[in-house]
Amino acid sequence: MTYREADGQYANLVQQSAALWKTIETTRFPETYRAMFAFCAKTNCLKSALFDLIDANNPYVFKLVFRCLCEHYLKFTYLWVRFAQEKSDAAATEYFAYCGASETRDYVNAVVAAQAILGNAVAVDVASVLTDVFPEAAGMSTRELDIVSQQFSYRSILKFMASDFPGIPPADRPFLASVVPEYAILSSFVHGGPHTDLDTNVGPRALQECRERISLAFQMTARVLMFTARAVSREFPDQSGIAEKAEAILNRFLAAARETTRRSSLGERIDDLDHQG
Repeated sequence: MTYREADGQYANLVQQSAALWKTIETTRFPETYRAMFAFCAKTNCLKSALFDLIDANNPYVFKLVFRCLCEHYLKFTYLWVRFAQEKSDAAATEYFAYCGASETRDYVNAVVAAQAILGNAVAVDVASVLTDVFPEAAGMSTRELDIVSQQFSYRSILKFMASDFPGIPPADRPFLASVVPEYAILSSFVHGGPHTDLDTNVGPRALQECRERISLAFQMTARVLMFTARAVSREFPDQSGIAEKAEAILNRFLAAARETTRRSSLGERIDDLDHQG
């Protein structure tokens, strides 16, 4: 099974999941469901873009978008684990309120800085803006907002996950561990760092690297749906079938990948024997 064949099965499953999305109308955890459902949509968009970038033979932008997908996956995992632990909307509420307030503050400050470049003095009451849009952050100092929003940063998420792997099944830990180095090594592509000059492969080798990473991309996207359905099924048991179907697709895909690797390894051994003969 190729990644595109597996993705076709995943797309069919998403179309069959209308009842899953409707649970947000009656759940006791609307903020958490809103966050998880949004990550299902966002990771799917990023995965589809990565497929297109392989077709376009654009490995540089592929690495940039892949790194973005890794960050989405890590933030989703943090929210999912917190929800599994706390069984409340706390993590999602903090995500929308504090991360939203932090992003809005940075945007307002950027507008002020842009006007300063043009020689214009602009006075903006950032606290007032945040109070109107994100009342949960009202009265917070810059430092306090930084502290509460930093829990969703890469380093804080890793520290949290490394503490005791709360709520993460042992079988899923190796996959999470495989995503972390990818996030780190590809950060330079997002920020325009010097490592990009050392990793600008083009041609067949670069495309092969992309195809190897696209397997991770598909798995991240399918896992987001699988874990979301698992979380929802705790409140709505009739939705457990979506998680089971997503897991079955993943298992078939991984089994096919292992078989492809086995055959490739066997072929290499036969070639070696032919050369020796």
